[in-house]
Amino acid sequence: MIRSTASFKLLFLGTLVAIVCLTPVIFIQKRTLLNISWGSVHIWLSLLYLGIVSTAIAFFLWNKGLVLFHSPTSGLFFLFQPIIGTLLGWLFLNESIKIGFFIGLGLILVSIVVSIRNE
Repeated sequence: MIRSTASFKLLFLGTLVAIVCLTPVIFIQKRTLLNISWGSVHIWLSLLYLGIVSTAIAFFLWNKGLVLFHSPTSGLFFLFQPIIGTLLGWLFLNESIKIGFFIGLGLILVSIVVSIRNE
């Protein structure tokens, strides 16, 4: 139960920092925000997806993973985020993958192997 409480404290602190750091962006991007058609179903579905799937479910699963795995192991999963993000962008958004991705992928894989061997 203590780990769960610590996870929620961390989540609360992260949310608080995000609010403080991102609120000024609203004033900087005011013109862009005024040009968005807020009545559009696509806008609301996108916001719901970002809020529910990309944020709430992802945070829940991340915190659950921290509880189930010990810290060094769960930290290794964090390294897969840019890999998965790039592959999803390539698959669904037709983004190109350049040589830098493969260099980074190699460095990430080497760091995971080194971490597992030293465990």
